[in-house]
Amino acid sequence: MPHCLIEGSSSLTRLIEPAELVRLVDSCATASELFGPGEVKVRLALYEHFSVGGAQKDFVHLIFYILSGRTQAQKVALSRRIVRALVERLPAVNAISLDVRDIERESFSNKRNCMSDS
Repeated sequence: MPHCLIEGSSSLTRLIEPAELVRLVDSCATASELFGPGEVKVRLALYEHFSVGGAQKDFVHLIFYILSGRTQAQKVALSRRIVRALVERLPAVNAISLDVRDIERESFSNKRNCMSDS
């Protein structure tokens, strides 16, 4: 199951409701057709204390963890789809970025695969 961690400045809440931001990212990820509906776990952390280029400017950064095996083109398409949507919705925010990271299938554990071991 893919995991998306959204980090941002707490002042973003004057531009977008946190729940809307989570829904936007989730809907973009689902629209990528790399994941099924309800598969993506999206979490949001807003920071009071931060620095962007030495100043307190709004930012959004996402780390998107997916199981290995996707092509580079699929990862680029996912990243660009989500960043474009964020830029459209948050045009006043200059620092918007996303990093797609692979989760090694061989070492990944979750409740389902951990409990099925003998």
